[in-house]
Amino acid sequence: MISYLLISFLTIVQPQSDMRQFLYAEHLFDQRAYRSAILEYKRLLFYHPDMARADLVRYRIGLSYYHQGNRNLARQKFEEVTQIFPNSPLNLQAQLMLGRTYFDAKNYSTARSTFFSVVSADGGGETAAQARYLRAWCYIHEQAWFKAIAEFRTIQRLQPNTPLSQVSTQLADITYANTPLPFKSPQLAQWMSTFLPGAGQIYAGKLESGLISGAVNAAVCYLLVDSILDERYVDAVGICLVGSRFYLRNRVNAGKRAIEHNQRLEADFIRQLKQQVLDNTPPDFQPRLPS
Repeated sequence: MISYLLISFLTIVQPQSDMRQFLYAEHLFDQRAYRSAILEYKRLLFYHPDMARADLVRYRIGLSYYHQGNRNLARQKFEEVTQIFPNSPLNLQAQLMLGRTYFDAKNYSTARSTFFSVVSADGGGETAAQARYLRAWCYIHEQAWFKAIAEFRTIQRLQPNTPLSQVSTQLADITYANTPLPFKSPQLAQWMSTFLPGAGQIYAGKLESGLISGAVNAAVCYLLVDSILDERYVDAVGICLVGSRFYLRNRVNAGKRAIEHNQRLEADFIRQLKQQVLDNTPPDFQPRLPS
């Protein structure tokens, strides 16, 4: 413990050789002390800006930010690696991690484009296979089922007999068997409730909500007709104003129920796919998806 504190003190009061300081920063990174590792890596770049491992140091800073959950700062560092060191052997890994920051932010279109750059540069390599795997997940989230299946199948062909290939085959089979998902049309639900209040909610799978909506609107119609027949026109106007709010809300609610139904179906399906990955891969499987 004393020696560890002494090393920490020395790194603060005086610049070290790049190798010594690099190994210390790597030790902190391996111990998952990411905040301290970032400080040491940055100090290393400050004292040795032209060091031979500058690309790796920037990449490690990006990984440290990524593991801390700071995707924006991680993205900046991965972009630095790809722009400053275009010929670095870490360039593809930096692009892969750059795509992951977009994927985690649910910016699936930009993530796909970034992964495509990795695939184009690496061909059938391991990094390209991981990029294809993540591209397939982008397509899953975008409900482009057959494109996702095609990506999974390509991994199976290019990287046979690997854990990534095996789980990709399973995901392709599950996706093929269960898609397209039985989504409900929000527009159709709204039109159904326009002509028959409550019908759109029932169509979206919300029977109780549909029955209540239908009963309320039927009661409003009864009271409106009854007041007109009794020549209580002031009451009729009031009932019409109040009832129109129930009627319009019924129409909007039908569309929302359909959207909720679709979101629930998609979330359940993605949860099923992720569980398939967890059940059939080792703990160190990469690329691991965010939970």
